[in-house]
Amino acid sequence: MNVFVYGTLLVPKIWETVTAATSLLSVPAELDGYVIRRVRDAVYPGIVVSPEAGARVGGRVFFDVPEAALRRLDAYEDDFYVRDEVRPVVGGLGPVPAQAYLVPTADAGRILSADAWTLEWFEANGLEGFWNRVFAP
Repeated sequence: MNVFVYGTLLVPKIWETVTAATSLLSVPAELDGYVIRRVRDAVYPGIVVSPEAGARVGGRVFFDVPEAALRRLDAYEDDFYVRDEVRPVVGGLGPVPAQAYLVPTADAGRILSADAWTLEWFEANGLEGFWNRVFAP
């Protein structure tokens, strides 16, 4: 199964620590029709379907993710996410089927803040504290 990632899992050491899958093929991708926002009172994001024209979330598609890695991803992600089928666009391939962890539209107002999330912001402002809270012994 292919997996589209867009948040903390874009950080290679987080992907590798969570999945133990270090040699999978992955490529940049974009998911149209979604927006990315910070989760309330957190440094990590969620994505949700958006009616905004031009809404798009950048990320990566990891191809042929093993079942064991999917189980670890399911355990890593918060309970409010729903893993569902999406079709991110990969340069040279077009839309590809993949699973992604989504915030249900009905819950987005309760779960997501109005603050946009970027990998650059996370690496500068949240990565170290996040790593220490989630992964440090």
